[in-house]
Formats: sequence, structure tokens, C-alpha cells
Amino acid sequence: MRRKDREVTDFAAMVEIVKACGVCRLGMQDGEGVYMVPLNFGYAVEQGQLVLYFHGADAGKKLALLRQNPAASFEMDTGHKLVPGEKADDYTYAYRSVLGRGSVELLEGRDARLGGLNRIMEHYSGRGDWTVEDAMLDRTAVYRLRVSSWTAKEHKVP
Repeated sequence: MRRKDREVTDFAAMVEIVKACGVCRLGMQDGEGVYMVPLNFGYAVEQGQLVLYFHGADAGKKLALLRQNPAASFEMDTGHKLVPGEKADDYTYAYRSVLGRGSVELLEGRDARLGGLNRIMEHYSGRGDWTVEDAMLDRTAVYRLRVSSWTAKEHKVP
């Protein structure tokens, strides 16, 4: 990381950035480059490792790409604020962000998929004990990305 003064290395502080984010962008290789999609997400810390959860239709480009190659990258950011100045050089931008990579696996079985969906719901609603009708669960793919490496950065401004 070039700007070491903005690097966040404390694991708990990095997770707090994830907690504050509303969207995660997932990048997958598609043969022409990177195919990136913004997704709702959930997260957990499991055995000291960040794990991200996503969901989507049980068909489509994202699912096909992940089945071909489960390696993926992600990015999320929050705390955006433009800070104007007297001169162009004085302008700056406040933010907090994380990015990383890992391997995505499609969750199998009702309990595993429901657990992943509840992680996503917990992130947005504060509740992780939702019930989901079988018909909806049957047409929903749920993914888990075990993060193998990640970095965090923040630019605080007064």
C-alpha cells in the first residue's frame, strides 16, 4: 500500500469498516477481463477469518462464472465526504474502504443457504433469525467467500 499513513491493520477496525458498508462489489474473471457486480452482503468472523455471504438467482452470468472459477476479488467503501478547499490542491475526499480476495463456494443444503441468507439479513436488519419459505429458498443461490487476503484504508478529515 502506497499510503501507509492511511492503512488500517487492526483486524477489529477492519471489520468495523465492513460493518459500515452497504454494498460489496464482487469481481470475477470472465475471459474478457473482470466482471464486477454490486451486491448486498452479510459477513461473519469465523475462526479469525472474515467470511462474506452473497445471494442471487440460481442461474445467470455470476453463477456461471463462479462455477468456472471460484477465485474472486471484492471491494467496499463508506464514509464518503468531499472536503473543499481554497485551491484545487486543497480539495480532498474522506472515505473508508476494504478490498481483498478469496474463494467463493456455493452453499448447498437448506440449512447452509438459510444460514447465509440470515447473515445477509442480520447485516441490514440487525436480526439473524428470519424464516424463508422453501419456494424462495429453492430458487436462490447463496455464496460464501472465505477471505484469504485483504487490506483496509481510511482517510479521516476534520
